[in-house]
Amino acid sequence: MKITIKDVARMANVSISTVSRVINNSQTVNSEIRKRVLDVLEATQFRPNAIARTLVKNNTSLIGVLLPEIKNNVLDDMVEGINQVAHLYGFDVMIALSGGNPDSEMHYYNLFREMQASGIIISASGIRDSLFELIEAAGIPCILVGRDSREQSIPSVHVDNTSAAFEAVTYLIQQGHRDIAMLRGAAGDISAGNQRFLGYEQALKAAQLPLRPELVLESGLSVEDGTTSMRKLYLSGPLPSAVFCATDRMAIGAMNFLTENGVKVPEQVSFFGFDDIDMAAIIRPKLSTVRYSASELGMVAARNLIKLIKGEELAAVHWSISHQLEIRDSIARLVKR
Repeated sequence: MKITIKDVARMANVSISTVSRVINNSQTVNSEIRKRVLDVLEATQFRPNAIARTLVKNNTSLIGVLLPEIKNNVLDDMVEGINQVAHLYGFDVMIALSGGNPDSEMHYYNLFREMQASGIIISASGIRDSLFELIEAAGIPCILVGRDSREQSIPSVHVDNTSAAFEAVTYLIQQGHRDIAMLRGAAGDISAGNQRFLGYEQALKAAQLPLRPELVLESGLSVEDGTTSMRKLYLSGPLPSAVFCATDRMAIGAMNFLTENGVKVPEQVSFFGFDDIDMAAIIRPKLSTVRYSASELGMVAARNLIKLIKGEELAAVHWSISHQLEIRDSIARLVKR
């Protein structure tokens, strides 16, 4: 039989309000009564309903985290960073997965509001204006992570995707590559799509190289998507000498496809990825990539969200964490033509 707070009060011979005060660590309960209630709580293994306590206290120590997926090393590390900081300050973390669907993002945002979450961290590449408007109107502390915010009132933590992509493609150009393809995220994907493509485009322009539309393919971000996109490029005509991929997972799928079809990497086609996931240093050849700390993304986001929750002033509104090029074995240096 399920034990209720009413049962605990009866067994300890106290009022329900006294049990509630003990559960909430109120100092108005004397030590003898407190011990009697705690003994009953331990004997019955009673656990108060967290949501019910929220309705009474009108607040929680809950941080909601909205993600598109979890089968992603970058997001795994980011969540770990959020957890570390949240737990340090006594907050619990609840994760919701939207599948990248805007309607699901709206649903889970509203659910966090109904649960009276203290604050929300959103990792989403293509947030609709309606959700931005809802965030601003609700007044619940919220931080975007993984991309910069278009709204000054909504803080964000991200890596400088455009600069990092520019540096990666510039490195390929410095190694003698001129025919450089890109497997990019979809146009609605702000980070892996638009911003990383912009860096690619700027690097070609700076080197006075033409942007060839046939060498740019929009793709999903997974290994399977990289395989599919590389197959299209492989069948469309002569292969480029290098491919810049918006994620490491895309690059791994693309490299594997070429290897299985007798194309040597990097002797015939070089690769540059983005994210520096664990597999990047394990596959052969080891993948050159843009490296940054996803756990730092999560820690900075959580730390500043908690400041907002506490009503503290932020030193900045948008933060960009550092990145670097991790050069490994997937790039061949070409003889100058």
